[in-house]
Amino acid sequence: MRTPAKACYGTSEQPWFVLNAMKGFAQFQPQVKNISQIYRFQAGVQAGATFAIPDGCIDIMFDCSGSSPSAKLCGSTLRAQNAKLITGHDYIGVRFTPGVLPKYLNVCAKELINKRLNLFDLIQDRDFLLEQLISNQDFNAQTQIIQQHLAKEAFSNPSNKTLIALDTIIERSGNIQISELESLTGISKRTLQRLFREELGVSPKEFSRIIRCQTAVNHINQLSEVTFIELANSLGFSDQPHFMREFKNLVSSTPFAYQRKILESSYASRIQQIN
Repeated sequence: MRTPAKACYGTSEQPWFVLNAMKGFAQFQPQVKNISQIYRFQAGVQAGATFAIPDGCIDIMFDCSGSSPSAKLCGSTLRAQNAKLITGHDYIGVRFTPGVLPKYLNVCAKELINKRLNLFDLIQDRDFLLEQLISNQDFNAQTQIIQQHLAKEAFSNPSNKTLIALDTIIERSGNIQISELESLTGISKRTLQRLFREELGVSPKEFSRIIRCQTAVNHINQLSEVTFIELANSLGFSDQPHFMREFKNLVSSTPFAYQRKILESSYASRIQQIN
């Protein structure tokens, strides 16, 4: 069996956004620090069943519909959560790398877990960005507007110790013990948990759980045939039923039903990668 693809900053996925998009899903991966992805899609008729799944990242999502434009600051979920999209509305999203957040928002990651906040309740006199995105319908132009705006801003970033642990969790696809992270970072479990809570909003164990979920999703999305018992073992689950329960909790679908949707929808063809 092929080794599961590792979840990483640039490939964290929100598959229900892709599956339920009306006209496909455009994504752009900037070659700049702090931004994982910029994406755009139109919510389809299944908007009410569009779930956000755990990815460890914070997003800004702009609803660019002319009648009621808005912007939300969205923290990572800890389980599948309804994204509350509106059918026919055009969305542009900016996904930051784990632990990263523009400082001008004056909010921390742990305050955003499972939350969707109105962006303009947090900041003043910045709605011009939304106006620019609405007036420029070309996605390439919109990505440039976003990047130019964020290039001027300062960001909060994880500490070096947290980054070592975070990178190792991702490299190991979430299959790692806290004792190993203690040895790698040279700090205690208690200190590591405090740093993760402060800088990512979740514990090392919760972040590992998120990465295992993302790895499983990436693996199913990329392969037409998946042996779930082997995938469960490679990700460190005690048995296949444990993996099935965890996947259902975090993705809002059984692995079998999710795989069927991926195959029936020709998932990869729905994504337009913009360079």
